[in-house]
Amino acid sequence: MSKPLHAFAPVLLLLLGMAAIPSMAAKPAAAPPPTFTNRVEFTTDGDGRVREAKVIGAPTDATNATVQQALLKKARDWRFEPFAWQGKPAASTFTRFIDVEIVPTTSGGFALRVKGVNKFKFAYLGPDSLPKEEGIRYEGKHGQYLMVFRVDADVEGRPVKVERALPDNRFPKGMDALVARKETMLQGWRQPPAVVDGTPVACTRVYVMQVRPDKIGLRVRDDEQGWYNDIDMARLLPKEVEQVRAVMAATNNACPPPRMVTVIEGTLL
Repeated sequence: MSKPLHAFAPVLLLLLGMAAIPSMAAKPAAAPPPTFTNRVEFTTDGDGRVREAKVIGAPTDATNATVQQALLKKARDWRFEPFAWQGKPAASTFTRFIDVEIVPTTSGGFALRVKGVNKFKFAYLGPDSLPKEEGIRYEGKHGQYLMVFRVDADVEGRPVKVERALPDNRFPKGMDALVARKETMLQGWRQPPAVVDGTPVACTRVYVMQVRPDKIGLRVRDDEQGWYNDIDMARLLPKEVEQVRAVMAATNNACPPPRMVTVIEGTLL
C-alpha cells in the first residue's frame, strides 16, 4: 500500500537541505602570492654601508629576472651595523637569503614586496640523537634565564671551540644537562666560511640562548634564541640586550655578517 505524498515531506526537506549545502560552502582560500627566494651576496664597508650586492644564481625565468633587478637596486640602499675586525673597521662579504613576493595593487597591477630575510643556513654535522630537555628537572624559582656562547670556527667554517661567554649564575640546579646539550649541538654546526677584507678568516660567532622554566619542566624558546645576526632584540629584556652587546663588543674577531639595521620586511621594491 503506497503512502501519501505528505508522509515523505520530512525526507524531502532533508534531501533538499543537503542539496543546498554545496552552494552555501565557503569559497576556497586564495592562493598565497608567488614568492622568490634570492641568495644575495653583500660586501659592506666598515661603517655598514653596502659597497656591492649581487644575486647568486641565474634567474629561472623573466619574472625572476625582474625580481632580481629590483632587489639589487634597493639592496644597495640597505644598512648593516658597523663591522670591526680585531678592533678596526673592516669590509666583510657574506650572503643572506631574501624572500620577495608578488602582490596585487589597488590599481589592478602588481608590486614586488620583501617578505623577509631567512635566518642563517648552517650545515649540521653533529650527532643526530641528543637527550631531550623535556625530561630534565630542576630546583629553584621560575623565571627567565640567559646563556650566551662563543663558537670559534676555522677558515672553512668548522667549529673548533665552544665556550660560555655569559654563564647565568642564577641558573637553578638541573639545567646543566640542558646547557651541555646545547654545547654539543653548537659543536656540530658548520658555518659559512667568513670573508674579511677579501680574505677567508677564522672567527667567532655569538649564540644567544633563553630558557624559561615552568612548573612542569624546562621550556626552551627556540624561536627566541639563535645567532646574534638573527635574533630579535625586542624579545630580550633590556638588561639582556646590554649583556649580549657587551659580549659582542668584547669579541674582536666576530664573524660577519653584521646585523641588518634597515627594516626591510614589508617594503616595496
